[in-house]
Amino acid sequence: MLKLAVFDLDGTLKQIPDPYIYLHQHLGTLPAAEAFTARGLSGEIDYEEWLRLDAGLWRGTPRSVIERLLRENPYVPGARETVAALKARDVRVAIISSGLLLHAKMVATELGIGPVFGNEIFFDGNSADPVVSGRVRAHFAMHEKGLVIERLQAQLDVSPAACLAVGDTTTDIPLFERAAVGVAVNPSKPEVAAAADITLPGLDLRPLLDRLHQHAPHLWP
Repeated sequence: MLKLAVFDLDGTLKQIPDPYIYLHQHLGTLPAAEAFTARGLSGEIDYEEWLRLDAGLWRGTPRSVIERLLRENPYVPGARETVAALKARDVRVAIISSGLLLHAKMVATELGIGPVFGNEIFFDGNSADPVVSGRVRAHFAMHEKGLVIERLQAQLDVSPAACLAVGDTTTDIPLFERAAVGVAVNPSKPEVAAAADITLPGLDLRPLLDRLHQHAPHLWP
C-alpha cells in the first residue's frame, strides 16, 4: 500500500511554475534578475549564490508582502482534494521544492501536511512585519531532489516501492526514479513525461488518483 506521497510545489501543487520569476515580476525586480539568471541556469554560479542574488533584490521588502504574493499564487485544480484523499488513507504527504521553504510551510499549514523541504530567505526586524534581509540558506540545489527523497524515505522507514512522486520539470525526474510511481503534471519537457509512469497533460490534479488506481491498484485500491 502507498505510504508516502512526495510532491513538488511550484507548477505541481501551485499553478505558477517559477516562484522566483513570479516574485520578481510583482516586486519590479525582474530586469535586474535577468542579469544573473543565465549564470545560475548554466551553473556558473552555485545555487546558494543565485538565491542570494535573488534575495538581495528583495532586501527591505516586508514579509507580509512576500507571503501575500505567495498566497495569491493559486492551487492547481484538485490539489486540495487530492491531498485530503491521501491523508484520509493515512498516506504521509511531503513537499520537496527547490523554491522557497517559506512557501512550502505556508502550503503545509493550509493543507495539514509535512514534512516539507525548500530553500530559505531570512528576515530582519523586531516588528510584527520583518523585512527581507538578503541572507539565505540553500539546503539543496534544484538538481539534488533525489538526495532529499532518499533521506526522507530513510527517516520515515518507507521504501521506494511504497512511494508516489509528483512533479513537472526535469528536476523532478530524480524523484520519479526513487518512487514506485512517478507522475508528471503538465510536464515542461518531453523527457519529463518519458521518465514518468503517469502523465497528466494539463495543470490539473483531479485525475491523479483514478489514474493511480488504474496503473497500480496494489498501491491505491
